[in-house]
Amino acid sequence: MNMIRLIAWHEYMENVKTKGFWVGILIFPLIFTAMYFLQTTLSNTVPTRYYLFIDQSGQYEQAVATAIERDHQQRVLQEFVGYLLDNRKESELEITASNASSAADQLIDNVDADEVAALEEWLDSGGLDFALVMASPYLVEDVQPFEQPGHQFIAATLPPEVDITASPAEIVMALKPYLGGDTQITADGESGDLFALILIPENVDQHITRPANMGQMQDAPAGIQYWARNLTDSRLPDAIINGVNAEIRNREYIGLGVDSQIVRNVQRTRMPLSQLDPTAAEGEEAVSVADTFRQLAPIGFVYLMFISLMQSVQYLLSNTIEEKSNRIIEVLLASVTAGELMMGKLVGIGMSGLTTIGVWLLSFYLFVTLYESSQTELISQILQVVLGSELIPWFVFYYFAGYALYSGVFLAIGSLCNTLKEAQALMMPMILIQIIPIAMMAFVVLDPNNTLVRVMSWFPLFTPYLMMNRAAADPPMIDIVGTTILLLLSIIFVLWMSGKVFRAGVLRTGQPPKLLELFRLLRNRD
Repeated sequence: MNMIRLIAWHEYMENVKTKGFWVGILIFPLIFTAMYFLQTTLSNTVPTRYYLFIDQSGQYEQAVATAIERDHQQRVLQEFVGYLLDNRKESELEITASNASSAADQLIDNVDADEVAALEEWLDSGGLDFALVMASPYLVEDVQPFEQPGHQFIAATLPPEVDITASPAEIVMALKPYLGGDTQITADGESGDLFALILIPENVDQHITRPANMGQMQDAPAGIQYWARNLTDSRLPDAIINGVNAEIRNREYIGLGVDSQIVRNVQRTRMPLSQLDPTAAEGEEAVSVADTFRQLAPIGFVYLMFISLMQSVQYLLSNTIEEKSNRIIEVLLASVTAGELMMGKLVGIGMSGLTTIGVWLLSFYLFVTLYESSQTELISQILQVVLGSELIPWFVFYYFAGYALYSGVFLAIGSLCNTLKEAQALMMPMILIQIIPIAMMAFVVLDPNNTLVRVMSWFPLFTPYLMMNRAAADPPMIDIVGTTILLLLSIIFVLWMSGKVFRAGVLRTGQPPKLLELFRLLRNRD
């Protein structure tokens, strides 16, 4: 036992003292942090889009302008809510006006419940000007003023060579150089690329779809024509079609003698839905965002387990092959048995894997602690819920079980090969086997007790991943107990077989044995 401890400590120190080990560990939190700030930066630096709007029908100009302004106001509302969350007072004693406090909280709750209805209330109450006055007693002292985002879509000046009375095809042909980026458009004295052309033909109303003609074939292109090279940014066409459809429906209401304001009020009427947890304590049944995330947390644990296990077994495989190819392993076997060497390697590399997970969790904790924002505050709350749940024991058990199962297999592969190139062909099936439960993660969370999922959970190589994925859904006790027993028996069997392969292959030279030769070696050795 003492020799296993010494070998394990030696393997552990040999890994953690290398620069590659720490680069491999720190690259993950660095990439996560960079992606977070990059995503935040990109969301705040959306370029200005210049568009041209030509309405030959003369009916929808105001509707389109209103739709684009509503899209802008929605962005202002979202950023203002984020501003409130980042700068609101923490203590109730600091709040000098309780009515202002409740109004600000109500705004945040309304956006969470129904952003469309919240936008209507935002516009009806006066928008940003009213919100700034309402929220001022609710904000911390010396807060930075709210910076209103600029308009992302700006109407450009129509080039003088374009005749709006011409046919749609002639208008588009005249604007092709602008749409293709060869010629720049002007707007408010600035020049830039033309992002989109919105062209409403004179006969556009002929293409209105009603229940009576629904399903009939339309001429192409029919209705409003939206010309743009960028087909991935759908905010502008979505805003336009929503605004035009709202205008059409409003006219339909008037034609039918229906008060459109009454209809609008009815459409804004909503019933709240309270999600309640029947397993929670009395008075704590309400489900929060953090509680909802708890149901999705196993996906994160499975990813963490997969990445850490793959890193650990790769270290185990490469170390074994390196020592074998350099003849170091022959010197080691002169002092210890093959079994002691194998177990020492398993324990030592396993400690390296735990170090990796520990550094990742510490980095994540430091990130949410040192960088305070509304997003990290929510992440911190979610982290507290997850760490305080029963998922941690599940993760610890299945991590060690998965490591013991897969490390035995990869160690046996390493003992049979002299180079990493030889090991690649043997290790690829094991990697593909692990990818199967990883690819199923999103489906398992949606239906964790599906018959197929339950059956696959009994396959030992899938058990650590699938059972961890099902942990938040209270799997049937027979699945928990049965798969655990089968998994432990499989680990014992795999380690026993791996020990025989390790002893048979660690001193072997030349090409890796064929499958029949490997069976012969196992049968002839004790």
